[in-house]
Amino acid sequence: MRHYPGDDIGVFLAVCDSGNFTAAAALLGLTPSAVTKAIRRLENRLKTPLFTRTTRQQTITAEGVTYRDACRTARNEVERVETLLASITAEPAGQLAVSVPPLLGAHVVTPALLTLCQQWPQLSISVSASVEMADLFDGSVDLAVRVGELPDAAGIVAKKLGTQRIVLCGTPGYFAHSPPLHGIDDLHHHTLIGTLKEGYAAPWHFQLADKTHRVLTPDSRLLLDGALLTVNAIKAGYGLGRVPYCWLACWTRSLPDIWRFMPYGGQHR
Repeated sequence: MRHYPGDDIGVFLAVCDSGNFTAAAALLGLTPSAVTKAIRRLENRLKTPLFTRTTRQQTITAEGVTYRDACRTARNEVERVETLLASITAEPAGQLAVSVPPLLGAHVVTPALLTLCQQWPQLSISVSASVEMADLFDGSVDLAVRVGELPDAAGIVAKKLGTQRIVLCGTPGYFAHSPPLHGIDDLHHHTLIGTLKEGYAAPWHFQLADKTHRVLTPDSRLLLDGALLTVNAIKAGYGLGRVPYCWLACWTRSLPDIWRFMPYGGQHR
């Protein structure tokens, strides 16, 4: 049994378990004198005898029994918590349910989760794709990544991971047959791909070079729910749309000629 210096309660419990001071000393790697001194310190502090001593044996007193039971319960709880903390800090383990937005999840979050799985073999991760805020409240996920403002609700602990840049873009083929585009006001002469939000076109927020902001609600005949549908429409040359830069940057590395970026966009947190 391991003994920590100054652990008089541990010495007391060892005497209770082994039956006498000499056996407790051998168990702890101490001298019988050290065991006697530890018990004496406890008795002086408690102002009550814990053992009745004779030349042949030591018998625990009624007060000693009460103190023993309380110390053993407390010691077992401390050891349980120490074991739990050691298992937590040693290595992540168990099942983790994660919910991510489809595009951001596919190109940013999921690759990081794959790295975690490779680094920690005791960790199992299940990933679902969703943009619904309701998923945060039904208990089906442990961790969720969302873009935009979160509802103010009890039980939700949020941490900002970063700022997502939104870019306006189109294909060279579209621009070859469309009016010139020099600024936001020229967008009224273009075919715009809107984002569906609660049955209507979501407004576009722009941050200009001088740090001022403009808001434009696109007059769109095509409203799409989600960046993936918007990307496909842009690739088809239908018109101009806004998509996350993180996804677009990945795509243009493999197809550098397919996109033309506009010098305005926006940010989602």
